[in-house]
Amino acid sequence: MKAPSKFLLAYLLAGSLGAQQLPDIPLLRPEERQTIDGEADEFSQALTPTLATAAKSTVRVWAGKRRLAYGTVVADGHKVLTKFSEVARAAGSLRVDNGDGAVRAAVIAGVYQDEDLALLTLAGEPLTPVQWFAGEPKLGSFLTAPQPGGKPAAFGVVSVLQRDLRETDKAYLGVLGDPHFTGPGVKVQDVQAESGAAAAGLRAGDVILRVNKRPISGMLELRNALTGVAPGTRVAMEVTRSGKPIDLDVLLGNRPDLPQFPGERLLQMEQMGGPTSRVHDSFSKVIQTDMRPDPNQIGGPVVDLQGRVIGITMARADRTRSFIMPSAAVTKLLESKPSDPGRVNDAVAEARGVAAGQSRVRPAPLDPGMAPADPERLRRHADDMQRLLERLREEMERMDR
Repeated sequence: MKAPSKFLLAYLLAGSLGAQQLPDIPLLRPEERQTIDGEADEFSQALTPTLATAAKSTVRVWAGKRRLAYGTVVADGHKVLTKFSEVARAAGSLRVDNGDGAVRAAVIAGVYQDEDLALLTLAGEPLTPVQWFAGEPKLGSFLTAPQPGGKPAAFGVVSVLQRDLRETDKAYLGVLGDPHFTGPGVKVQDVQAESGAAAAGLRAGDVILRVNKRPISGMLELRNALTGVAPGTRVAMEVTRSGKPIDLDVLLGNRPDLPQFPGERLLQMEQMGGPTSRVHDSFSKVIQTDMRPDPNQIGGPVVDLQGRVIGITMARADRTRSFIMPSAAVTKLLESKPSDPGRVNDAVAEARGVAAGQSRVRPAPLDPGMAPADPERLRRHADDMQRLLERLREEMERMDR
């Protein structure tokens, strides 16, 4: 057997940095493992100068002997931004260390609940606040996240540019298409009450032919036509009703916050490759990357290969996806006033997975009285299937490369 190729080494390195150990690879000879160990050390040492500055602003957050998360030193050096859902469930007082041997007491001073971030106040001497880089990384560019002390915690590339993960922030038309319709356009099977479509007069049986003069060939094309359109935007629709053309002006609303019903297979796929963050979705501005930090390494800064801090880690979502909030979004967030941690509603905290042992997304109980053809339930199931298909497609594309 030949020595591992550089491509294999790079894969193993990227996959092992988060856990700080090499995966258990079958049929790997001792000399090959020794080669990989040596390459991993060299790789880590090569990244150390890049991480040196950002590492000074990176801390670990502890409760007792348990490490909860990483944090990023902000403001005047007495504040730390970290993962709320991890520190909120801590038993006992909090403390932080930045790798210099000193430990500082910390308390939760405020909560940015919508982004699952907490702002800690530190006792003692100030630490080094982070220096943000306002630019955004390019698609495919390399990123790395430091540990306190300067070693890499994770390494990967930008796989998806900044986007909004909140369904409620996306434009909502409020129609259900007829899946059996074979003609041009989209035949409306149902119109949701109080939606923009209903207010504009769209009816079941209408056929949507154009949106803002863009031809619509099917449901996928209709969805693409509305992608990137903000709620509150008016769109011009050309429809036919009983064969007669009609022009409608539709005011798009916000997508309703519907309970999800993910199947066990989807949950298993999200957890493949290691543990995931309890709260790993519904963020307003994130960059997606394939780096693989552990859930208790979330909250620290992320840098490009020039050592510039481009954001902070927000969540480990599954074996191929982690999320980063860009520096510009973090800076804007810190300009706003956080919520009083004493007023965080227990019910909301539970829904976001703060309670110990709970998951961010839990199967919603089925209502025995729900009609089998309820359009909202069908739409939720269709969204879940779409998520599953997207995960499968990503896996297949990786296999084909």
